[in-house]
Amino acid sequence: MRPLHDRNTTACALTYADVLHWPLAIGHRFRRRAGCTCPKTTACPTPGAHPLPGPVTPLNAERIADAFDQTPGAGIIAPCARFDAVTLPGPVGTALLLMLDRFTVHAPSLADLHGTVTLLVEPGTSHRLAEACTDLVIHTGPTAWIALPPSHGIRWDTPPLPRRPLPHALTVRPHLERVVTLARRAGERP
Repeated sequence: MRPLHDRNTTACALTYADVLHWPLAIGHRFRRRAGCTCPKTTACPTPGAHPLPGPVTPLNAERIADAFDQTPGAGIIAPCARFDAVTLPGPVGTALLLMLDRFTVHAPSLADLHGTVTLLVEPGTSHRLAEACTDLVIHTGPTAWIALPPSHGIRWDTPPLPRRPLPHALTVRPHLERVVTLARRAGERP
């Protein structure tokens, strides 16, 4: 999974598609001096890390290399068909990742420039986490999406492993509940 730590968009896209079998779409690009390629340019809250206008339509597997070669630096957008994504506030997400590491629960996770943490779980299970923490955002189903590294401002904290299944949300839930309880005891807003 070494390519996932590369800045080469095409190499990463091919790894996501060929090794993990995730559907992918092209996103906007981030330009260092001009911002995002979307109409908001420098005012875009997620420059280079969101889809092009219209529905997120996965590329044909044979077209992925050509599509990303023709749009260097484009964001890699993954519809949430092979996983559910749960975005948590930074402090809760970071504490949860530490707790999962402690209990050897492998949960692929992403960090972004806004300080949030996005955890990937088995598809169709993320709703099981909504009662444990009210301050989370759930991305589920093929119409939902997330940006993947090396999209601008997105990095892997814990990368996915090819033969390692994603955790069911019920495996993650007790750890999230514990983190939220500890945050409340410390007087923090989870």
